[in-house]
Amino acid sequence: MRKFFLALFVFSAYVSSSLAAESEAKALVARGLSTYLTDGPEVAIKTWLKGSGMEGNTQALTQANSLRQIEDFYGKPESYDILRQNTISPRAEMIVFSINYAKGVVFGRFQAYKTKSGDWVTTEFKFHTEAAVILPAEMAFGK
Repeated sequence: MRKFFLALFVFSAYVSSSLAAESEAKALVARGLSTYLTDGPEVAIKTWLKGSGMEGNTQALTQANSLRQIEDFYGKPESYDILRQNTISPRAEMIVFSINYAKGVVFGRFQAYKTKSGDWVTTEFKFHTEAAVILPAEMAFGK
């Protein structure tokens, strides 16, 4: 019986640490999306880039212009949905999401990396109004 509880404890600790790591990568994306809704695209991009190799990169910051152009057509962002999170490797995750605007939806893809210190940072992200450009085929078209 003692071995059973020890095994159960070890298993639950493993599952908890795996879920915590997943939620941290997802939380990084959600933080930027929440910031986008309240403070605009520039602040959101800076939130996502903080601590990454792209932090301070002016080319990466131009993604804010893409979001502003989308707002010109679709209006202000109203909410977001995290659609899927996929573990690529123990230290890399892909998070797919949508941003709901007044007149349309935009899809996003975010690649997160866990540094040796345990912080999650972005290594790549994209936005597009066409679901098929961003989403995996089975999400965009079904099976």
